[in-house]
Amino acid sequence: MKRWAWLVAMALLAAPASADEKKKKKDEKKTAEAPAPVQDPVAEAEAKLAAGDADGAIATLGAALAAPGAAAGAAALRLGRLREERGELDLAIDAYKVAGEKLEGRTKGEALGRMAVTQDTRGMSDAGASAQAAMAADPEGIWPMIAMAHLRVHEGNADEAVALAQKALAAGGGAPASAALGHALQAKGDLQASETAFREAMAADPTSFAPVIGLASVLRRSGRAAEAEPLLQKVIDASPGAVEAYEEMARTKLALGRAQDALADASIAAAMSENDPEAQKLLLEVKIARALQALAQGQADLAVQDLAQLRDQNPASAEVRLGLARAQLARRDADGAIAELTKAVELDPKLAEGWHGLGDAYYMKGNVAAALPPYEKAVAIAPGTLAYRASLGSALAAARLFDRAIAELTTVTGDASYTRPEAWISLGQAYVGAKRYKEAVPILNKATSLAPNSDQAWAFLAWAYFGLKDAANFKAAGAKARSLGHKEPTLLQYLKRIEGGEAIK
Repeated sequence: MKRWAWLVAMALLAAPASADEKKKKKDEKKTAEAPAPVQDPVAEAEAKLAAGDADGAIATLGAALAAPGAAAGAAALRLGRLREERGELDLAIDAYKVAGEKLEGRTKGEALGRMAVTQDTRGMSDAGASAQAAMAADPEGIWPMIAMAHLRVHEGNADEAVALAQKALAAGGGAPASAALGHALQAKGDLQASETAFREAMAADPTSFAPVIGLASVLRRSGRAAEAEPLLQKVIDASPGAVEAYEEMARTKLALGRAQDALADASIAAAMSENDPEAQKLLLEVKIARALQALAQGQADLAVQDLAQLRDQNPASAEVRLGLARAQLARRDADGAIAELTKAVELDPKLAEGWHGLGDAYYMKGNVAAALPPYEKAVAIAPGTLAYRASLGSALAAARLFDRAIAELTTVTGDASYTRPEAWISLGQAYVGAKRYKEAVPILNKATSLAPNSDQAWAFLAWAYFGLKDAANFKAAGAKARSLGHKEPTLLQYLKRIEGGEAIK
């Protein structure tokens, strides 16, 4: 080979690779160094759930929380739902919190709304702030509206709560929206519609706790506490952190007359609820009821002792003072009751039962004039409470304000739900006092049928017949009153004279 040819060949061998060859090698290097595509953790978790591996799904979602951005937020949101379904409320709240921090817009609103509702079930006071944050993130979102409906119930705004829940339901909120509607309707006092909403929520999602707790509350309030207890026990067994279930269980046991049993549930709720005022108030209510159970068993002194101690521990509680006053009235200690009830209505001017008790205490002392104002206050606060109206009517009759008494007591006796004899007796008394004897007779006949052993009812009936100059019926009714121990001297003197043959003039 000639020297020049050999040099050319060597130059070609030493020349750099072509541009195409360089690109090919570079692409091959990138391919070798590129990581495997990242799998969607939510999709992976769903696959594990479908295979029955819930623990594996939780592990997958938990491992994804450290990732940046919306992917971690979506994993946290799904993890929260899964934790909630398993009754792990605290862990669910933690996951929803992470989701709320990493997501934006609609999904952020859902995460915060779900967190608010779960915090509510858990008895946490910051549920309201979470609901407001959810609404700020997505004002038209289903879950923010559901959360706000719960908040409005707690705030006492039932009408707005109903509107929010209905809007969420119409937007496809399903079982959670139905449960929120049930709570709102219950707050409005429509127990029948509330029960329907809760049952629809339970049918749509049998795993949800909120509608079960709500239904139990409706059952208790409608006189079916025995049906509520097993429902609540199932929730407590499935989710020991459901403070709301413990609270409702305590109320249910109170309704069943088991204050001592209720104390355990109320104590657990108060301990777990992170100083929630509602749980603390319930615990105090149960302690009052337990003390008053001793009163019902004839142990008034023990009840007074326990309630006085409770009052010293909670001097700002109107309810404790009311309970103590009830025990004092049972001991005929009107002055002690007046002192406690005066302070109770000072602490809570809208405490109708306190005003009514104050009227009872003054009436017990024989001071009818002083009893009238507190009775009137109780009726003004709770006009639908027939017992309060009956007490006011009786006091009006005793104060000889007969026309007012007749008007008040006619309202009471005209209500088919009123079945006690006291208002009928007082109404008869008012008719007799107003000299409307003919109208008094059927009223007092009703009274004696309801209370055949009431000497007072028979005495008023005797006076009605006396006013009608009906000697035979006067003697019969008067003799019955006397046989029952009636001691009023004027009636007995007239009865003796008429029985002796004297005519009624």
